[in-house]
Amino acid sequence: MTNKSLGRGLSAFLDLELDATNSENNEIVKIKVDEIKENPFQPRKTFDEEGLNSLAESIKRKGVLQPILARKLGDGEYQLIAGERRLRASKVAGMTEIPAIIVEMSKEDQLEVAILENIQREDLNPLEEAEAYKRLVDEFGRTQEELSEILGKSRSHIANILRLLTLPDEVKDMIRAGKLAFGHARALVGAEDAVSLAKEATDQSMNVRQVEELVKRRKNGAEKKNAASYVDPEIANLANQISSLVGLKSNVKLKGTSGVIEISFSNLEELDAFVRRLNV
Repeated sequence: MTNKSLGRGLSAFLDLELDATNSENNEIVKIKVDEIKENPFQPRKTFDEEGLNSLAESIKRKGVLQPILARKLGDGEYQLIAGERRLRASKVAGMTEIPAIIVEMSKEDQLEVAILENIQREDLNPLEEAEAYKRLVDEFGRTQEELSEILGKSRSHIANILRLLTLPDEVKDMIRAGKLAFGHARALVGAEDAVSLAKEATDQSMNVRQVEELVKRRKNGAEKKNAASYVDPEIANLANQISSLVGLKSNVKLKGTSGVIEISFSNLEELDAFVRRLNV
């Protein structure tokens, strides 16, 4: 039985042969579940309880069909490298042992296997996937092009996933909770008011196209507002000079080479003072 969970891309990437039938060094053995320590490099933060229970029922009927990957520690203990979902479901099913392939692996390779196994199985939410990519880039110097080749995903997908990390924390929490899918979150990247847009999108159960249109409308509205509120520094200086002369707040509006001077007052006393100044 071939260990398909890791895939040929991963084996080539790490320079490891993890085929359970074609390698004498990767013999399948049974180890006790209570002797296996959790994987400290597991990128997945959340596990679907319903899915685990379903897998546990399958394990009760048919056993664990695909061995986990682990490395041996001292004192008869092991550390999980890949297959945490199978291990968790086995515990739920009440299994005392689980089939495993024992390999020697550095911590660096262990991290890459844990991340890439989850990515290839599409078990990560978009933010977990983004954080996994970032670790591979930051800690191992992998380029987006390398990740694209190894994982079989486009460079644009990897770049777009990584951009999710620039979103506000509140929006990230909504992604983790499953309230925002990848397409919705991608549309919010770069938006100044991403939090309010995200809340509006979830409250109204918008699809991706509707979120994109919402972001576009909000952006266009902000641009128009900014354009309308722009004041030429020279015109502002002229308005200040007029205010000093007449003793009232003044505003100058230009329309081509012509325009309007607006003088405002807040009470009748200010108006009387202005009239007296004109008479003088």
